[in-house]
Amino acid sequence: MDYNSLLLIFCSAGVIQSLFLSIYIFSSKNIQPGERVLLGSLLLAITLRLVKSIGWYFFDITDDVFLNIGFSAHGFIGALLVIYFAHKSARLRNIFSRLLILLPGVLLLITTPFLTLSNFWYAGGYQALLYYTIVTLLFSAYFLWIIYTERKIYFPWYRNLFLGVSVFCISYFTNYIFGLNPYITGPVVYSIVIYIISFILFSNQEIFTPLGDKKKYKNINLTPDQIAHHRERIESVMVDQKPYLNSDFSLTTLSEFTSIPKHLLSRFFSESLSQSFSDFTNQYRIDRAKELLLDPKFNNHKIAVIAYECGFNSLSSFNAAFKKLANTSPSEFRKTSTDSLVK
Repeated sequence: MDYNSLLLIFCSAGVIQSLFLSIYIFSSKNIQPGERVLLGSLLLAITLRLVKSIGWYFFDITDDVFLNIGFSAHGFIGALLVIYFAHKSARLRNIFSRLLILLPGVLLLITTPFLTLSNFWYAGGYQALLYYTIVTLLFSAYFLWIIYTERKIYFPWYRNLFLGVSVFCISYFTNYIFGLNPYITGPVVYSIVIYIISFILFSNQEIFTPLGDKKKYKNINLTPDQIAHHRERIESVMVDQKPYLNSDFSLTTLSEFTSIPKHLLSRFFSESLSQSFSDFTNQYRIDRAKELLLDPKFNNHKIAVIAYECGFNSLSSFNAAFKKLANTSPSEFRKTSTDSLVK
């Protein structure tokens, strides 16, 4: 068996493992939906890029559609890595920002039937794609740093994922722009990295936020440092991003915003904060309601409007929460506060 045949077998094994891991993540019920889509899509994009590289290098496949699908996948890799790390660091929540980052990959995918090597890729398109990918890797490094400083737990997973994807993408850059390495370097390196990533993932299932099976976490105890870290992270999200204003806000949502596993949040509220998640959320909503009740701009607004503005999905639940946490009714609070201002 010659050298090229060994390389083909090795890279093909990397494709199979990458595809398997992507399917596993997409179908796993132990991973948060948002993380499942982002990470599964990232691995799928890399898999498609690998298939294109293998087809081009070993079989001389030059079909435009086949090549363009691979190039489109390349355009998604860095973008998905940025969004995945931003998601885990509870940053870049704006959907427009995420769509903007994905735009180059989307445009390449849409124009797949029309692009050719001569009229686009060899005319500067491939070079632009490679530079764009380097830019996305820099943004990914920024969000990775946030993960390191704010969420040290399971950091090796994020670090190794970043290094693997970076080496894979940079190898194409250094091959085409500088001619420093063979074209096949990226697929070979990634075929090694994907097995390392898979080992880390299956050895540390706690990397992902569990959605169920709470019994196995019943003996987990939070250290004082963890409690302080979680409190600071939660307060930062609640104050800066105000997710509680959405009536669908839940413990799962807070987990996604803070990148703190749901079972740890549940433990934090029940044992460390000595307050239910519902009361915790409603306290922020009631504080916001008080601000609006005192705001002259809302003088002519009905209390029901303010209730919905603050994240409550019914007037009755708002009145009950307000009475419980403020020891008065919303209407009485507004009347008393207005009278005191007049005096």
